[in-house]
Amino acid sequence: MHETVGYTPSAQDPWFEAALVEYRAHRPPPTTGNPYTVLGEPVGDLRDNMGCRNRDLSAGVRVWSTVLDGVPARCCQGREDPAGPCVFFIHGGGFVGGSVQVMENPCKYLAQAAGGLVVNIDYRLAPETPFPGSIEDCVRAVRAVLRDEGFVFDRRRVFVAGDSAGANLALACAQKLEVFAGAVLYYPVVDLACGEHWHWDETVYRGWPDEMVRRCATGLKNNEPMLQKLYLQGRTSPRDPLVSPIYRQAPFCPLLIQYAEYDYLRLQAEAFARRSAAMGTEVDTVLYQGLNHAFLDLFGIVPQAKASVDRTAAFLRQHKA
Repeated sequence: MHETVGYTPSAQDPWFEAALVEYRAHRPPPTTGNPYTVLGEPVGDLRDNMGCRNRDLSAGVRVWSTVLDGVPARCCQGREDPAGPCVFFIHGGGFVGGSVQVMENPCKYLAQAAGGLVVNIDYRLAPETPFPGSIEDCVRAVRAVLRDEGFVFDRRRVFVAGDSAGANLALACAQKLEVFAGAVLYYPVVDLACGEHWHWDETVYRGWPDEMVRRCATGLKNNEPMLQKLYLQGRTSPRDPLVSPIYRQAPFCPLLIQYAEYDYLRLQAEAFARRSAAMGTEVDTVLYQGLNHAFLDLFGIVPQAKASVDRTAAFLRQHKA
């Protein structure tokens, strides 16, 4: 099933959600000048320019920090319901950045909306921890929760979710562990090899070549070689399905893929959805018009971010292992 979600056009940039244009006009200037460089890449600047301060729309959610087999995590409990779901959320950030702090407000609201447990995993980052270290962290965290009876949820309703590179790691977990009733992917990274299953095409973007459309649609273009350098470090092929899940030759658990109209990764996501469906995977897709990459970071700022979490909660209610 595919759904397209509309938007409220801005008078200044009618191709975009008005709340997004307002936010971009008043956001703080980017952080620059962090001298930390690894393998010739400006890792410090990359990290400093990721994420934003968003808003807490939840109520009555219990939040605590824990360590799961050596992996730090933030847990959000909507209610202790033995029939409720458990969601393992993996934040994005190009494998080198991002944080559980940026995703805490969406995770708290998801715990409330779904009436269950959300585990926000604080995995180690590349380049200090290259492939497959981040995947191993996430797998260990999942296994630790599943074997701990102190966590209250329905063991048949275990899900994995993530945004961007976090969605990539979520798909790696889904390949390593056959425990998930479904996976929720926000604007996923699915092909670091830039292979034959898709190609970038500027003509699909409404309003091209409007300047803001161009900047948003090309913001991540040609980043794959840098991610290969920092994340893979020659330890596996970019076509490894744990790295580029579009090359997997078997179905996944049911997928909900939510993505943005003005995102370079849009065309990857659409190709991955088609290919996964052809392999026998149950796939739902939601395209949010008027938005760009990382719109979940703007939780409580653009209305579609909250709507997307409500859509995630509905997906959780529909599926059970």
